[in-house]
Amino acid sequence: MAGANLGTLPNLLGLLRILLTPVVVALLLLPFPGGGLLAFLIFTVAAITDSLDGRIARARGQVSPLGVFMDLTADKVLVVGVLVAMVERQLLPTWMVATILVRELVIAGVRQVAATADVVLPARTLGKAKTLTTLLGMAILLLAFDAQTNGPMRRLGIGPQLEAAGFWVMVLAVTLTLLSAWGYLRAALPILIGRS
Repeated sequence: MAGANLGTLPNLLGLLRILLTPVVVALLLLPFPGGGLLAFLIFTVAAITDSLDGRIARARGQVSPLGVFMDLTADKVLVVGVLVAMVERQLLPTWMVATILVRELVIAGVRQVAATADVVLPARTLGKAKTLTTLLGMAILLLAFDAQTNGPMRRLGIGPQLEAAGFWVMVLAVTLTLLSAWGYLRAALPILIGRS
């Protein structure tokens, strides 16, 4: 099957996303002036690969089970890893991150049950909006963290505004998280209750 090896460009982009995650986490947990901005830049590169790998795989005919696994796994590793580090740095409240993580676990379980019934639950519009909003909120908070740690953003004097903007974008992300979860659960309900 085309694209079934790790060496294809889409799969390498997914692997790059996984490898960049601990770098962003380390920059959050071991802060230094300018580290927040560096974390923002690396996170942005990783987030961009999220939108590229699937498109490239489809354009090149390299869609494969390995590629789908790499894409989904890399997305979760990036978001979960950085969100947990953000809780540690008090950039986000625990309840907000827990809501996002629980949703991911529930939907992963629903998709697994659907797969056993040979049903594919594709990403829906709300789910894609949730992902984009979450990544945007996290990026803004990384800039806010740069301001908190005497980085270039502090000199611009917009740290509090970045913190507020990041928080409210993440509130929107949590709202979309819950709405998209309901959409998945509603679509999967016939399978979950044993109907065809």
